Amino acid sequence: MNHRQRIEAALAGRPTDRPAWGYWQHFPNRDRAPRRLAELMLAQQKELDLDFIKLMPYGLFSVVDWGVELKMFAGFQDPPVAERLLIREPRDWTGLRPLEGDGGEYAVALEAQRLTLSQVDGSIPVIQTVFSPLTSALKMSGEKTLLRHLRESPEVVHRGLAVIAGTTGHFASQAVARGADGVFFASQMSTTRLLTPAEHSAFVKPYDHQVLAGIKDRTWFNILHLHGPQPMIDQVLDYPVQALSWHDRDSGPSLKEVRGMTDKCLVGGVGHMGTLLKGTPREVADQVEDAWQQVDGRGLIVAPGCGDQTRIPWENILQMKKSVLGLGGPSR
Repeated sequence: MNHRQRIEAALAGRPTDRPAWGYWQHFPNRDRAPRRLAELMLAQQKELDLDFIKLMPYGLFSVVDWGVELKMFAGFQDPPVAERLLIREPRDWTGLRPLEGDGGEYAVALEAQRLTLSQVDGSIPVIQTVFSPLTSALKMSGEKTLLRHLRESPEVVHRGLAVIAGTTGHFASQAVARGADGVFFASQMSTTRLLTPAEHSAFVKPYDHQVLAGIKDRTWFNILHLHGPQPMIDQVLDYPVQALSWHDRDSGPSLKEVRGMTDKCLVGGVGHMGTLLKGTPREVADQVEDAWQQVDGRGLIVAPGCGDQTRIPWENILQMKKSVLGLGGPSR
């Protein structure tokens, strides 16, 4: 099987010659230059024999053009953080204006995508990172402010989310129109740690569905990523995506538990905060094998729970590759 065939089979729950797998990480201070970012992602795919490339624009790229100011750090390990948030008072939500999803920082992400696609043939799927509208709202306002506003002034938050969702949808559509096979749709707000199910239904799902509806008939490889503990997996099973990603090892629930809830492809199996960062190669190997067994060798893309760690020992990443390449098809 080539990489695309392996991913297609995993998404469909069909047997594969070995587990499909993926790995992604941030490249601080190198990821704002599209050519350098493309070079780094292509080199990583080649060295690790990854089955797909998840494009990795920096984590605040979706909000800078609205006015969020960055604080940068020296070196290649610490990503930028928001130095000045945009939203402080409820009225600030009404000041958001639509942006073109193919200009500014979005253009940088799309150029990195173009350069990446120019160096791969159709056998290596490429997916673009897209943050959910409420996740971008979180990056503009901060957690405490966002939660206070959506509970005390919901109407203005909805006005802001309508603007953010429109821009996000345009970016996602442009990514697909320019060759992406799908998106890695990341939500930091689909968690009971922050929202009730009713709040999730009001402030997350409608805007997520708006973005995904614009690309669902033009894509075949979309991953929904639920970031953080206590993911609302039961609330997102109707999303038009082919695969689900969450922190299965570091936060739960397990792959086996979620396999009992859905037949969508699952993405995970190795803890990025625990085993990959702090464990031994032997522990990494054990988690890869256990993950494959949990799903009976079907419908899984082996991957870390998330890609936000830049200090993971390289020997542990290489062990993931060795373990995946050493496994055969379905375990039974």
